[in-house]
Amino acid sequence: MSTLSKIAVAAVLTALAPVSIACAGPDQADTSKTSNETSTCFWFGPTFSATNQELNYAFPDSGALYWAAQFEIPQGARLSVRGEYAHARYQSLNSYNLADNTPTAALNDVSTAPDAGSRNPYLPGAERQGDAGRSYTVTVADQTPPPADPAPNTLYAGVAGQQRLTLIYRLYLPDTGRDSTGGVGLPRPELRLANGEVLTGDKLCAAVGSTATTPKIDVLAMDKYLPLRDQPGKPATFPATAAPVWRTFYNTPFGLGCTYLDKCAGTPARTGGQYSNIDNNYVNAYVSRGFGEVLTLTGTLPRTPRTLAGARSTEGAVDMRYWSLCSNESIATTRVTGCLFDEQVPLDSARRYTIVASLPEHRPANATEACGIAWLPLPAAGDGAGHTQDAYLILRNMLPGQGFGHAVQNTKVPGDEKAVMAQYLPDGQYSSKAEFEARGCVPAR
Repeated sequence: MSTLSKIAVAAVLTALAPVSIACAGPDQADTSKTSNETSTCFWFGPTFSATNQELNYAFPDSGALYWAAQFEIPQGARLSVRGEYAHARYQSLNSYNLADNTPTAALNDVSTAPDAGSRNPYLPGAERQGDAGRSYTVTVADQTPPPADPAPNTLYAGVAGQQRLTLIYRLYLPDTGRDSTGGVGLPRPELRLANGEVLTGDKLCAAVGSTATTPKIDVLAMDKYLPLRDQPGKPATFPATAAPVWRTFYNTPFGLGCTYLDKCAGTPARTGGQYSNIDNNYVNAYVSRGFGEVLTLTGTLPRTPRTLAGARSTEGAVDMRYWSLCSNESIATTRVTGCLFDEQVPLDSARRYTIVASLPEHRPANATEACGIAWLPLPAAGDGAGHTQDAYLILRNMLPGQGFGHAVQNTKVPGDEKAVMAQYLPDGQYSSKAEFEARGCVPAR
């Protein structure tokens, strides 16, 4: 095995080993009208804001808010979480394996049944509005997911060999005018001890040893990342290419080997990583301003619900629940620079979009919504490791419908992305700012 290959293997084996969790989400919701708690002794978060870059890592999506919990259920006790369905596009609970940051189980909004006398506003065609009758109860079990017949409303959060449980509660796109919890507050844990005593609040947190610390830990340390990035004989733009190549994210070790060592064969397991969401699948592309100041991306946007303005229902034909494109630094820092989600992207009559990615100082004058163009900022720090022209793009697809066959979830083997996703996979072209501005302004139709 070459020295470089040995370094890569070591990087893969040691890349993901954090001792606690930190995720990130935006302050995009209006919090001025809230009386709900946004952080408790059990739920830490929301752990990202535009003014707190120390908590900006694990490739967050700026359309989402994240709360984390770490705890241990005492022997013989039962932990329940009582909450209300948020006024939002999506919500879920995911559990994680801390050895490699992979998700192990999930319970999302549509798979969570309401309490007696309540309703689930996330079901297709259901009434989304109204503050009454939105309650649910979930059991969090310190067990690994069963192969069949799981109990209803149960999140099997146990991981073999892992004593403490780790959860992330996600909330995507709270309705405009609602607070960061979607107007309903955070899910409330309740612990029933073996002797029948029921604990809530601070007493519960003490009993489960709830942890609310989130030290920042790089997913891939610099001494592992730099030998992969700075390989002898590779161009300054490596690993980007003149025409961006999109690859499905299967798992972090495979992604590193494919990107930096051209080891892209086989049928890798789609296990995720970086605290990914089971309901999302991703394609990513490495890009470089070494090919041009401006990267223009064109493609077709899947049909998604439009919920920000408080739609009464999600009834109607949709291809998937949520779509976004995010600009990030690199695997060395996992910081996000900015994202565009579906409702922010101007479309023509065929649902075609044009997205311009550049530094703010290179943004073309016609890269505006009025001209039918969405703009995505590229990271000024590049990869965050000294390569200032680098960037890393991540495209998310969430919960595609059964009748839609062009989602990331439909890819099967490395290299089939374009054949499967067709026009829904962006095409990219580099240019100068002046060259893009020469095309003029063509408003979206």
